[in-house]
Amino acid sequence: MSTVLVTGAAGHLGQRVVARLSSLAEVDRVVGVDRRRMPVTGPKLEVHALDLAGEGAAEELAALAKSAGAVFHLAWDRPGTRNLVLLANVLDAATAIEPAQFVHMSSATVYGAWHDNPVPLTEEAPVRPNPGFAYATEKRAAEAMVERWQSDRPETLVAVLRPACTLGSGGQPLPLAWTLRRHSAAPVGEEHLVQFVHADDLASAAVHAFEVGLHGVYNVAADGGLPERDAAALLGRARSLRLPATSSKAALGAGGRPAGPGARPYARHTWVVSPDKLRRTGWAAGYTSEEALVVTDRHGHWDDLPQAHRVSVTLGATAAAMVAAAAGGAAGWNWWKRRR
Repeated sequence: MSTVLVTGAAGHLGQRVVARLSSLAEVDRVVGVDRRRMPVTGPKLEVHALDLAGEGAAEELAALAKSAGAVFHLAWDRPGTRNLVLLANVLDAATAIEPAQFVHMSSATVYGAWHDNPVPLTEEAPVRPNPGFAYATEKRAAEAMVERWQSDRPETLVAVLRPACTLGSGGQPLPLAWTLRRHSAAPVGEEHLVQFVHADDLASAAVHAFEVGLHGVYNVAADGGLPERDAAALLGRARSLRLPATSSKAALGAGGRPAGPGARPYARHTWVVSPDKLRRTGWAAGYTSEEALVVTDRHGHWDDLPQAHRVSVTLGATAAAMVAAAAGGAAGWNWWKRRR
């Protein structure tokens, strides 16, 4: 029996990955683990509610999937030491399970947003997340943990995926007008590019890593990005949204907390990545950056809004909001619901 373990299975990405894995003939059992209950079921799917950062989580996780041939680590919480404790428990469980493959979800934010970034960034580029942006620095710390774990297990295939800003998940807040737009404007003489990947494509990349048996670091993106003026034209230019005073000082981070000044460079400098290495393995995106920007889920939040409240934002606002979205901030969307 071929068993696959997926952490963070109740998330929007996790649900997509679980669905794809369940459709594979070579997979007989999918063990989905999350703090929350899984909203979907299936004949191959076995779901468990488990706090992966809790005491005894490693042992319990290993017992749940002791025969797993592959582990997908997608779980991620708000910035804080919890994420690294969670990952340590997953790695301890993987040590006991001894899977043939480990797929770890990281982020392209680990490259950092700097004025001297090459365009595009390849997997050979140095990782230098901007200090002060906890999401990026924690993602890099997590990568380092996975690297140390893998160095003691050269026989295990470990794929580390670094996706661009991911769109298309209903759980993400809308791109909000960011009152620090003056900080996110590109410097004179520097064309600001942004880059997106649809959540469906990120899920397909994760499952592709499993099917092909990828090993190493791979960027995940639709293309080489697009200029901010083109994204702004796609979104249109309408009146700006005045945010509540609690949100006016910075982009929303996890739990409504400010993302902090460390997030500003990600809306100021270009940090697009090259997906060529992953493409050469046979993967292809189904959406371009432009398409990912305008396409929503079957029940997209944007379409739920009254016409009078739909707000088109400039690219700088979009980039800043998506950085906040990557950190897990949902407070912006909750505010929209209260407005309705």
